[in-house]
Amino acid sequence: MTTVTFPPGSSTSTLAGQLGPGGRNVYYVQAKAGQTLMVSVMPVATGVSFQVFKADASLAKGADGLPVVNGGTLPDAGPTDNATAWIGAIPVDGNYLILVATRLAAAAAPGPYNLTVSLK
Repeated sequence: MTTVTFPPGSSTSTLAGQLGPGGRNVYYVQAKAGQTLMVSVMPVATGVSFQVFKADASLAKGADGLPVVNGGTLPDAGPTDNATAWIGAIPVDGNYLILVATRLAAAAAPGPYNLTVSLK
């Protein structure tokens, strides 16, 4: 799991990653109630999307050794939304998990991506 940190004086952070078929990476960002969280992943052509989980979600390791997040997601950032860009209000103070994964129909080759997270 990677912690999203923001450069001094900035509310935006971009993190580079790479996923192979069926891959998953988890990031977490600390946020306060009332803040606006913006998340996007590029390039969309790599078949990568994300989910944003509520502050009470938990992280475990699946049988395949990859991370599994248990818990509810924020509106329009769930497992069937295939989100590549999302903006939403933070409901309560806490650590929010962002699960970046390849979609089922994604290419078989590993692909790079950039995850951009803004918190205002």
